[in-house]
Amino acid sequence: MKIFLSIIVPLYNEETCIKKLIDKLTAVGEKFDFNYEIILVDDGSTDRTWQLIEQHKQFIPQLRGIKFRRNYGQTCAMVAGFDHANGEVIVTLDGDLQNDPADIPLLLDKMREGYDIVSGWRKYRKDHFSRVLPSRIANGIISRTTGVQLHDYGCSLKAYKADCVRSINAYGEMHRFFPALASMTGARVTEIPVNHYPREFGVSKYGFDRIFKVFSDIFAMNLIIRFSSTPLLGFSLCAVPFILATCFFGCIAVLAELNQWISGKSLFFFFATALNAIAAIHLLGNGVIAELIVGNSDLSHTKMPEITKKEIKVAPHEK
Repeated sequence: MKIFLSIIVPLYNEETCIKKLIDKLTAVGEKFDFNYEIILVDDGSTDRTWQLIEQHKQFIPQLRGIKFRRNYGQTCAMVAGFDHANGEVIVTLDGDLQNDPADIPLLLDKMREGYDIVSGWRKYRKDHFSRVLPSRIANGIISRTTGVQLHDYGCSLKAYKADCVRSINAYGEMHRFFPALASMTGARVTEIPVNHYPREFGVSKYGFDRIFKVFSDIFAMNLIIRFSSTPLLGFSLCAVPFILATCFFGCIAVLAELNQWISGKSLFFFFATALNAIAAIHLLGNGVIAELIVGNSDLSHTKMPEITKKEIKVAPHEK
């Protein structure tokens, strides 16, 4: 049986809302005239989340479950879902019902226009300002540094052509960066406004420390996007300040020695020159090694052969 759509939902201690979530997903699925599957990923829940998934699997043939032994985070849960998904198109959303499953057909409609990734935009977000403001700052930084302009990278409600995301090696909080990472392969990305509801069930799984994780991942993601296929260039750019400092302190040291500007103290400038030269050589050496490593790898994260060879047609979503 060929499956067109896979719906992936990471869950962590969501026993209070899982029944309502499944009911909403199956209600949307009844409108489809193509085969679909629902993959619920239990990210190491300590409540009855997994038991409820097992119960519902007995009555819903489209429902599948993946269970982690401990909590690994939303990114790992989504990647596990990608690895086990059979659909040509993959939709992800949060399990706390702040995302609306009824918006899934809207994402598929937009994908019909030729896009590879359609991201949800929580235009009227129903979260506390303390969460909204850092998110807006992060969205602005990501859009500016990657060139992929989205208002809301943090919205989990997204639709992907499967070949766009299966090759992505993600970690940390990088699930929010999937559109930017997929842009390395030439994926066409857009966004549409979607519904967003106030939290009714459970509590937020993110604390203040998440801000530091997100910004460190922004830095790592930009390195991946810009220099993963040309690491020598990246290391060379990092070495430029040390090369300039080497030249500067070297000239000062020579002039100080020749003109006796600072009697007996020119050794300090020679020492500074040597330290900066060693740093520059170290960075350039690492760049050469990294270039050799990349030259012997398949660079699968920067290629999307299936999409360049064929187009996946988005099936109609209503009977």
